[in-house]
Amino acid sequence: MQDKNTRHIASSHFKDWWKRPYRMVQTNLRMPDAQYDQRLLAREVREMGADVLLYNMGGIYAFYPTALPLQAENPMMAGDALGAAVEAAHAEGLSLVGRLDLSKATRKAYEAHPDWFVHNVRGQALSYNGTYQACVNGGWYQDHALDIISELLRGYDIDGIFFNMFGYMNHTYSGDYFGICVCDNCRARFRAFSGRELPEREDFSDPAYADYLKFQDRSAMDLSARIYDHIKQLKPEIGVTGGRGKSDLIRLEIQRFIFREPPEWPYQPGEQARWARAFGQGKNASSTSTNFVDYPWRFAAETPDCHILRFAQQLASGASLDYYLLGTPDQADQKAFGPITELFEWHRKHEGCYSGLRSRARVAMYHSRKTGKFRARTRTADLKGHPFRGAYRALIEDRIPFDFVCDETAADDGNPGPLEGYDVLLVSNAACLSDDEARRLDDWVAAGGTLIATGETGFYDEEGRPRALQALSSLPVRQLNLVRPDMRGAYFRNEGGEAGLPDAGLIMLDGYYLHCEPAEDAERVLALLPPQRFGPPELCYPDVDSDLPGILSRRHGQGRAIYLPWFPDWQYYRDSLPDMRRLVTGLIGDAVARPVVVRGAGAVEVTLQKQPETGRLLVHLVNYSGQRNNLYEKPAELHGLLLGVRGAAGDAKALREGSVLQPLSPQADEDGYLWYRLGPVGAFEAVSIASQS
Repeated sequence: MQDKNTRHIASSHFKDWWKRPYRMVQTNLRMPDAQYDQRLLAREVREMGADVLLYNMGGIYAFYPTALPLQAENPMMAGDALGAAVEAAHAEGLSLVGRLDLSKATRKAYEAHPDWFVHNVRGQALSYNGTYQACVNGGWYQDHALDIISELLRGYDIDGIFFNMFGYMNHTYSGDYFGICVCDNCRARFRAFSGRELPEREDFSDPAYADYLKFQDRSAMDLSARIYDHIKQLKPEIGVTGGRGKSDLIRLEIQRFIFREPPEWPYQPGEQARWARAFGQGKNASSTSTNFVDYPWRFAAETPDCHILRFAQQLASGASLDYYLLGTPDQADQKAFGPITELFEWHRKHEGCYSGLRSRARVAMYHSRKTGKFRARTRTADLKGHPFRGAYRALIEDRIPFDFVCDETAADDGNPGPLEGYDVLLVSNAACLSDDEARRLDDWVAAGGTLIATGETGFYDEEGRPRALQALSSLPVRQLNLVRPDMRGAYFRNEGGEAGLPDAGLIMLDGYYLHCEPAEDAERVLALLPPQRFGPPELCYPDVDSDLPGILSRRHGQGRAIYLPWFPDWQYYRDSLPDMRRLVTGLIGDAVARPVVVRGAGAVEVTLQKQPETGRLLVHLVNYSGQRNNLYEKPAELHGLLLGVRGAAGDAKALREGSVLQPLSPQADEDGYLWYRLGPVGAFEAVSIASQS
């Protein structure tokens, strides 16, 4: 430990850690942990296979001797915990990323400047266990945060900064609703932004609410950019984590919530990694896997197999490894440590295989943040985000490699083209589209792409206001005449297997059907059999028919646009009926050949990446057999899988199993696939293969 009046300046040998595949361990330290032997902590983290330590710095409590009177210094600290941690981390070969929680402060700061903190309409401060929530528009965030950052960067040779819980909060840790902040700062800034008073209710029945959502986003992003620029002015060589704001890398979090609405969503890690890759446009990323089950039980660990499945999805989609502990490694529940250490050590040995990877997927899903924000204004709001997740499941479970395209980058004129390189774009109920987005998507279709859209895609503007005409001129519909929510008991006739389902003469329909005006050149597939009587049995026979379509498609320039005026994606999320999956993936298969194919039984996700520097391909197979709803156990080994890869050349290496795989034939088959027989696949396998180009 150092003297309280000194600062530690270490060497700068650990920079640029975020530009390579990293292995981070976050130790969310409690106040007594400042007394922990910092050299022991660094050694324990290194022995887990990590090369980056995320360590508490300040904000609520300073883990260093602070000269700022309003930042509380950890009263349980003797000496300089942060200085000792920096020295210990660098001595153990670890980069040290400092954690700042500027979202809250102690009563000392609150009593000095209550106007800096969140207050609701009842005049109550948002407090929890003696801490007070800072307002994004108040002086703690806007000014004092910069003083804290300046003090830290001038005194310590840290290698990066991570910010916790940045932004607007309206709930406590216990989940109790508090309401929006109505402090004078928020009132004045919102009035200047929108010309309105703050909303009284957080729903679209209040005319100011839509503007308030935009205000939250703009003010938080502006503050994020201001803090980032301040850091880079003081110390341009360190890495700054972030999400949507200015940052050097993207860092998110994966956690189970006990009270989350079922069913369990096991694909959260891959979903986050795909979003980070799409939004970051070349930035490295990770989503930290929380060791604990949920906030009220921060020391009850998740199963090891849950963590490994999370990490497998992350690696398969190009993210780095990141593990989050509450406190030090001296945990009462350490059941996950062994498997995670083994995985981290394996990744360290094969780190070179993960450097500079680029996805080789030919299919993308459209990720519409606007729809998520303004969905409650749409006619099908009760479906929530389930159509998107149903489509996600369909692609995963049909073993189709895919990426995301983000709405925030798709219409960015400064972006070189996030749609380039994809043959198919699946747009699952992206109801809210801007004119710029629609233009970009139409241009992409005209240039040769295939767009597949479901539900209310494009029938609202970017703020959820209904459009008179469909936003996408490429789609085979222009006008929406009626949305029917009463399809229980309805079907589509699939005569002759025209929808790619030869064994299904009828296809179940529930929920919504959209009566649209088809384009004159639209091609029709399937015919709606309107809701039929389903009781008593004597009356269960068709008595009404129609020629309303289930699938519409048309040529647009060199490409094709396909529209489904219903929600097979939502039905697949709810019911898991394979016909719904095959309906969607069959449309994709008609438009593009898969770059990689896996044959054999088992719940397997497949991704394909390429390392431009070496020209090698990296195929990941993620085994979901140990996951059943919210149960995560050791997966059963999968045997007898065959792997076919387009563009492969010669021998392959199974990096997990450690064996060399000989191609079954020296030449590719007539479809361009070179085939390999895989050994047993446990939690996941990564296959490195030379490519032809």
